[in-house]
Amino acid sequence: MADGGGEGRPGRGGDHPERIGDYVVERRLGSGGMGVVHLARTVAGRQVAIKVIRREYAENPGFRARFRREVEAARRVSGAFTAPVVDADPDGDPPWLATLYVPGGSLTERIDRQGPLTPREAARVGAELAEALLDIHRCGLVHRDLKPGNVLLAEDGVRVIDFGISRALGDSHRLTEDGAVLGSPPFMAPEQLTGDGEVTTAADVFALGAVVAYAVTGHSPFEAGRLAGGDPLAVAYRVVHESPDLGDVPDSLRDLVSLCLVKDPEQRPEVAAVLRMAAWADSRAQAAGVRESPVWRGAAGGGSDTGAGGRRGAGSGSGSGSEATTAGGRRRRVRRGRRWALAGTALVAVGAAGAALWLNGPADDVDPTDRPTVAGDPAPGDDPAPPEPREVEPWEVDLRDWGVQDAATEGFGCEPAPEQGVLCSAAGQFALLLNADGTERWRFNGPRTGLMGPNATVVGEHVLAQSDGGLAALDPASGEVRWEIDAPELGETLVVGDEALAFRNGDSTVRFYANDAPDPLGSWEVPGRYLTDLLGHGDRFLAVSREDESGQDPRVELLSAEGRPVWSTAATPPPEVPSLLRGIGMDEHAAYFEEWDVDLPVANAVWRLDLETREWARTEFPEPTEPRTVLAGGVLYASSTGGVLIAIDPTAGEVLWHRATGVEIASQPALADGVLHLSDGDGVLHRLSAEDGEPLDAGEPHPGTPGAGSDAWPPRPAVGEGVAFVPTMGNTLYAVPLGAAAE
Repeated sequence: MADGGGEGRPGRGGDHPERIGDYVVERRLGSGGMGVVHLARTVAGRQVAIKVIRREYAENPGFRARFRREVEAARRVSGAFTAPVVDADPDGDPPWLATLYVPGGSLTERIDRQGPLTPREAARVGAELAEALLDIHRCGLVHRDLKPGNVLLAEDGVRVIDFGISRALGDSHRLTEDGAVLGSPPFMAPEQLTGDGEVTTAADVFALGAVVAYAVTGHSPFEAGRLAGGDPLAVAYRVVHESPDLGDVPDSLRDLVSLCLVKDPEQRPEVAAVLRMAAWADSRAQAAGVRESPVWRGAAGGGSDTGAGGRRGAGSGSGSGSEATTAGGRRRRVRRGRRWALAGTALVAVGAAGAALWLNGPADDVDPTDRPTVAGDPAPGDDPAPPEPREVEPWEVDLRDWGVQDAATEGFGCEPAPEQGVLCSAAGQFALLLNADGTERWRFNGPRTGLMGPNATVVGEHVLAQSDGGLAALDPASGEVRWEIDAPELGETLVVGDEALAFRNGDSTVRFYANDAPDPLGSWEVPGRYLTDLLGHGDRFLAVSREDESGQDPRVELLSAEGRPVWSTAATPPPEVPSLLRGIGMDEHAAYFEEWDVDLPVANAVWRLDLETREWARTEFPEPTEPRTVLAGGVLYASSTGGVLIAIDPTAGEVLWHRATGVEIASQPALADGVLHLSDGDGVLHRLSAEDGEPLDAGEPHPGTPGAGSDAWPPRPAVGEGVAFVPTMGNTLYAVPLGAAAE
């Protein structure tokens, strides 16, 4: 029998053997480190992809023995998202393996041609990969080489290939052998690269997280550029020793990816948990809805010669051998902390829904009129009758005019501004103030296009926004810079108090400045290495830190506006308080936290920390909610993907009401005058009674551009004097008079 590299008749892919076993070879598809892949057919015409193992590996008796065992295991794998093994000859000269041919390009080719997937598409890929891994692991295999080139995009979903090829060099975990890279470092787990410990199913979980990150960004989280670039040894070093770069991964997927990429294999989630997380990340359509996505139609119908056998041509596509091995035992089940929330650039734990939003902003988001006075306001004590606001005419603008393609995923947010205007910003990109009629008053460009950071906000008589050096105070009338604060390491968290503002600077430092001048008031080094939450109210701030990336043992400190501790020692939660807490907000008497689930990105309860007694109290949600609870008017509001809204009195520890609103894919609510304002996925503004959740009225759809806003939740409406400003999930911002909304 001719081998994969021997002489034969020429074809479109180069020379190839005429027959392999009982199969007629049509053409060569590609090659990789383990062998050569050919497209072949049976006498009846069924197409298969045959991988012929290279002779240098086939001559190793130990390799053949392992290959034989693993081929038998691979034959047992069957599932909707795997390319099944249909035939093999592990004793042949050379050995070969045939899998069902899947017409369709690889994930690598799809991204090379069309760019990254949308967050929803990437979430669906993650869900289908998880289901495929469940089928593979169930048969006692570990894939060991899950990468974009081994993921095919067929009409009816993904197909994972190359799960039946053994390791080339026995039990060696060496990265190179005679200059050849074994495996794909950007998608290999640290334990594969170092040889420390057994390679288990956790290695496939790590690879899945890296593949999802690649799918949604176009590059590996351990590479600065495209997949094809980068020194493999340098990439391997980053995989083992450095945190992944998840700056381009959208919020809805960052949790899933971060948890999969934890260095310690024991702390990664089980594949079943990853499947649930991926499905949850796509709140508008579960993974089964992927069939109609154009990404699959384009990949399958694009005329690619790639099938289940591999990528066209030579290189690092699916023709390279996966290093599957039998799973040497199941991992013990552990209760995992949210290590992913503290790793790498995501040190500020902001939850799945709002990394770019000021979730820790002015704590009691009661009402837009309950803000610091602005220029021209009467002095306290004058008590004049409030002026009647001018009637605002409805308007709508296209946010693409300012470069915003998808407000839901670009950290876009708005708040009321003086003179019935609206201040909007895309985190780290720009601040924009629009007049009452929707025309632009000014725009201030930020320094970090595409990166996350605090949104702009009105503070006293100026607007605070990101600048090249850190923070800039702008004139609300003109947008001109009044003064700046040097904060080159400004994090995502900025908290504004009555007289001071505080922000995270670096990993473990809180810096304090006056609200009305660039005057430093002090700084504080938290006891833990990583500051993970910063809350504020009045002239006090609460800092939560942890010693390492494990997410365990939070230390809580109450600080003054000058950066001095109010408590003599840091508070440590009692044992019954889980460490999986995210700060929601703070008022005069207490701080409030969400309790996150250990496996899924949902919240199960809220905790209240009394600032005087330092006692903790828990109130459980009637059902799991999205991790984006807000504090407004002394009440905590939480929602689920099914349109359920829950109101909790945190002081009494009671559920005030629990209502199915019918508003799915809803924004966080904004409270004004006893009314909750929230928008849905179609841009409809809904108003509910804050007293009992009873629906009051709903406006008209404003969907923006079809296809935009495909992920996450709509930004929260901004409610001003007689008007609501509503950014949609797509690229539309509109204003509606509240009188008109009630009609």
